[in-house]
Amino acid sequence: MQIDEFHDIVDSERLRKFLNEGAPEGSTSSKVCVFKNGARWVTLHTDERAAVITRTRRTFDTRAEALEDAVDGLRLLRDLEEFRPA
Repeated sequence: MQIDEFHDIVDSERLRKFLNEGAPEGSTSSKVCVFKNGARWVTLHTDERAAVITRTRRTFDTRAEALEDAVDGLRLLRDLEEFRPA
């Protein structure tokens, strides 16, 4: 997946609010983070306190693979939010 395609999907599927393009930090609560770490690409999820959910951390050799994984995670967070009753 190319970066332009990734951003098109994020925008068209209302996923932007769940995305952090960078390493997790204090303001990245309930987000999917995608970032480069050395020669590898990383995706991970954070909880409501912005802590990394360890079991969600994945590493990839290419950005394309990481972006595909990030889209899956973003869709999951969106679907969970939409499923929760108000």
